[in-house]
Amino acid sequence: MKKSLTALFIFLNVFITSTQFFAQWVELNSGVSVKLNSLSSIKELTTWTCGNNGTVIKSSNMGDNWSNGNQSGITSNITLDHIFCINENIVLTAGNDGSTTYLYRTINAGASWNIVKQQSGGKFNALHFIDQNTGILIGDPVGGRWSIWKTVNGGVNWDSTGCYLQQNGSEKGFANSLWASGNNIWFGTDNFRIYNTNNYSMNWQIQSTGTEKNSATLWFDFDFNIGLSGNVNLLRTINNGNTWNVESLPGNGNVVSVSGSAHSRFNWAIRADNKIYLNPHNTNTWELDYTAPNGNYTYITIERNGYFSGAVFALRDNGGISRTYFLSLGINIISTNIPEKFRLDQNYPNPFNPVTKIRFEIPEAGNVNLIVYDITGKEIEKLVNGKLSQGVFEADFDASKLNSGVYFYRLTTEKFSETKKMILIK
Repeated sequence: MKKSLTALFIFLNVFITSTQFFAQWVELNSGVSVKLNSLSSIKELTTWTCGNNGTVIKSSNMGDNWSNGNQSGITSNITLDHIFCINENIVLTAGNDGSTTYLYRTINAGASWNIVKQQSGGKFNALHFIDQNTGILIGDPVGGRWSIWKTVNGGVNWDSTGCYLQQNGSEKGFANSLWASGNNIWFGTDNFRIYNTNNYSMNWQIQSTGTEKNSATLWFDFDFNIGLSGNVNLLRTINNGNTWNVESLPGNGNVVSVSGSAHSRFNWAIRADNKIYLNPHNTNTWELDYTAPNGNYTYITIERNGYFSGAVFALRDNGGISRTYFLSLGINIISTNIPEKFRLDQNYPNPFNPVTKIRFEIPEAGNVNLIVYDITGKEIEKLVNGKLSQGVFEADFDASKLNSGVYFYRLTTEKFSETKKMILIK
């Protein structure tokens, strides 16, 4: 991965501008040729993918190499639609055989899988965990009610108490069409609506998608209240889903899947033309980012804990996996020469209103955090939160939404930490 990151940073140094990001996509060798349907990845720790024919594959190096993640327990007649890794050993995946839907769980990194929940009819579409123990499972309606279940012991047991949501007509959902943060949960339907709860399914609200019937994919940026959804058309919300509007997207075919990074620095959308489109910094302009060399795209997502910088994965129906890395918009590479030592410079200008620049030097590749705090020590924004190669970098900090006052910024690596003060005057 170090080689791929170094190549990326050289590429960015040549092509990055203040408003655009040109991604360098690479093709990964998954070792399988079946349709892949879902992926779950924890930054720099573990990545899991599932698909047809009971296929589960895993990687410990962000997809550079893959191995079998289903050594026993899931038979080849099962289509796996969704997967969620709690850590590198405990993983859950949902699938069906056409008549019964199953939720499988492994606690030994895929050496064996056990069924922890099954249901006749319907289909388990997606699940999400708030922490190591607390999770929610959303499935298609059965018997006039949506299949919603909770666990408080890491997926060992599931209970539907207090999770009632009545089915409207013959509506159903879509695999992977769920987005959650804490107690806030959204999931899509084929009934001109998205269901939302802000109290972990005790109560549900209906958010209309207007003339767009299918909310077949979902992504949200909770910091900026922005979200993407749709199917025939691409939909965008700027008020946490209360209203959705059709957005122009180049290309042809239905919207297959959407994803994005924090603060809407980058959004990605896949259409049925097997192309990936990029929307930098929450603009209204989408541009072609990458075209699949073969196969048909099924899903796109970013790694967890990589919300500000990290990896993006796109799956295809022939076992293909495309990957790119992204940096937060506003992080510029000044030089790829290796500095003599770690260094954090004073921001400039200082005092500032409302934008300032922070330059820093990294002599060794590794995890880097550059975080802004207010005078009470409260975290304001993570400007950098991920792995960087060696070089000289410059971060832009926009304080247009903050009040005048004293703020601090801290650069932290495995071998270095320094804090400096800056002053915002409006």
